[in-house]
Amino acid sequence: MNPRATAGVVVLAVVAAGITWFFGVDVPQSLAVGGVVAAVGLTWTAVRDGPPLTWPVPPVRSAPGARRELSETAWALRSRGGVPERAIARARSVARHRLRTLHRLDLDDPDQRAAIEAVLPPAVVAVLRAERRPELDLAGFAAVLTAVEALAPPTDQTPTERQP
Repeated sequence: MNPRATAGVVVLAVVAAGITWFFGVDVPQSLAVGGVVAAVGLTWTAVRDGPPLTWPVPPVRSAPGARRELSETAWALRSRGGVPERAIARARSVARHRLRTLHRLDLDDPDQRAAIEAVLPPAVVAVLRAERRPELDLAGFAAVLTAVEALAPPTDQTPTERQP
């Protein structure tokens, strides 16, 4: 803190206490007024001269394939004119990420198409691998999103062995 500003605040507090005592306020109460003026003034100078008092904002991390990304994709849909390319590209990136992390499959590799079709329906794979924008309506896109969201990690257990 600046020593000059601190001295100014203390002098102002003494003057405020003296003025209140002069106008008939008891000594303890005038000292309390001086103390309040000093506290407010010192706090003000510390805040004004110090570093900014803002909370640090952590960066928003959104992993590809997260539910948040799928919900943002749902908001991008239109009821007329089919599904926009942006929404299809997002669904494609989510599917690419989930296939890579859950099944170690590459959506862009033509040699792995049969393995991908074992995990996803062939119609969904055709939409996801299309080079140009397919003419896709909302129902077809909902089927793509449902299939991508239903991707689960492979297990060696049968369904009856998984249940407790």
